[in-house]
Amino acid sequence: MKKNTGLGHIVHQFDNLYDGVKKEAERYGDRVRYYYRDGEDRVFTYNDMKLHVDYIAAALTKLGLAGKFNCVTGDTHPNYVASYIATASTGGVIIPLDKEISDEQFVNFMLFCDTEVVFYTASQKKKINACAQSLPLVKLFVCISHTAVETPEGDERFMSFEDFFEIGRKAYEEEGIHAAEENVPDMDKMCAIIFTSGTTGSSKGVMLSQKNLVTATMDSNAIIDCAEDDMFVSVLPIHHTYEFTCGQLALPNAGAATAINDSIKNTLRNFAKYKPTALILVPLYVETMYKKIWSEIDKKGKRKTVRAAMKMSDALLKVGVDIRRKVFKDIHDAFGGRLKYIVCGGAPLRPELVKDFDSFGINICEGYGITECSPLISCNPMGWKKYHSTGLKVNSVEVRIEKVREEDETGEIVVKGDNVMLGYYKNPKATVEVFTEDGWFRTGDIGYMDKDGFIFITGRKKNVIILSNGKNVFPEELEEYLSASPLVAECVTVGRKDENGEETSIAAIVYPEATQFEGKTPEEIKAAIEKLVADVNKKLPSFKHINTVEIRDTEFEKNTSRKILRYKVK
Repeated sequence: MKKNTGLGHIVHQFDNLYDGVKKEAERYGDRVRYYYRDGEDRVFTYNDMKLHVDYIAAALTKLGLAGKFNCVTGDTHPNYVASYIATASTGGVIIPLDKEISDEQFVNFMLFCDTEVVFYTASQKKKINACAQSLPLVKLFVCISHTAVETPEGDERFMSFEDFFEIGRKAYEEEGIHAAEENVPDMDKMCAIIFTSGTTGSSKGVMLSQKNLVTATMDSNAIIDCAEDDMFVSVLPIHHTYEFTCGQLALPNAGAATAINDSIKNTLRNFAKYKPTALILVPLYVETMYKKIWSEIDKKGKRKTVRAAMKMSDALLKVGVDIRRKVFKDIHDAFGGRLKYIVCGGAPLRPELVKDFDSFGINICEGYGITECSPLISCNPMGWKKYHSTGLKVNSVEVRIEKVREEDETGEIVVKGDNVMLGYYKNPKATVEVFTEDGWFRTGDIGYMDKDGFIFITGRKKNVIILSNGKNVFPEELEEYLSASPLVAECVTVGRKDENGEETSIAAIVYPEATQFEGKTPEEIKAAIEKLVADVNKKLPSFKHINTVEIRDTEFEKNTSRKILRYKVK
């Protein structure tokens, strides 16, 4: 079944995760779903995905492990996706874990969830081997990479993917165990636990159902016009719902192909190799790309020339003449030459950055989501955007602004819909705290909606600096001003307390852009940043003024979605 979105394109409907895989195989067959590297360059078709889900589901059933709690961890890989879907399609619960967590965290999460099966890619072999003896409940460890890995001697719980897959093949082909196909899922039952990486230090297990994931997938397809001829390069960590839902579920539903980036250091090489038409990114990637573009322009001394070309091109575009790909060919070539749009979420983007990419001929569709909403809440449609906005709410979501006082301009963004989580695993207290009395989910984000329904986020409730004079300052606003300068690589603004423990001042902690300060002394660097801060303060009311500057000589610590861990900033 197809559904017209009203936005000019069709969305393919599906009933559950397995139904999605089955219908995709029927539509696209032997077309390539993934290009990836596992020992060598490989391809993985839409038919391959159905086959792998069928066999993995059959193997789990044959081994008495259907309906269990299973973990999957490691690099983005077709078998990662297949293991995820097969687990959910046999009544089990999948727990995708960050590949960069410590051994101790890994064990704690596994024990917390009573995990019985662990699927992992070859990059995780050291961690898995080291933790195996601390996980007595685990019945099976399966390395889902093609590459052979060493396993602990004498531990019969370890199995190669080839052996596991053969068990599934025989069960499916010879014994008629069609577990995924015959399973009738309870769409409201928990099928996944996503541990929020967060930036506040606390990690909670978000319980998602198949209804949550299917709803968010089709909402993603509805608002972004992804097509069969699109090529993506996947660079974000797959355990996050943003990458998994909007990338690994929504893109195949539209028939797009995805090349899996095998390493951050190979990103530009893979852009050149696979020539993506679109990307799904977080702001730090876009900011880095943006600064690199202008750095290269400045090296050639052509900033004024390029700005003049942008102005001319923008004027011609208004009368229907588009020369952007020709005029800014060098910029397009850096991304493979075919990039049309970037979907970006996770944090605010500076409007001038979005405008510049528009001038270059690359459309940025800024969106907003949260793990607890599977994750999509809103996005700027491809043909209609408002700078600084996270866009219009997606189809299945209701959004309202909950104000403390009626006269307030902003309030907490609260949402309701089939994409909203079931709750936090084994944490009823935290679950109750994030829902209103009438059942709406509290996002913790502060903002407003305009007359057209576009959502604007002004800050994060947990991050707000409450000064001793009662004024509230959202650090994101100050950081946006500072980040606009080429002198700043990264920054965080925090409240500083006086001897009475009250926040009386605001400090900017800055990691300078090294390329801008070659040969400069620490004193000269600080003086330049202080001048920048003085200029920023002129644009702000006095209660928002940044009072002090602190310089860092290392990057801020981040999670795997490249968000700065604020709770570690001192």
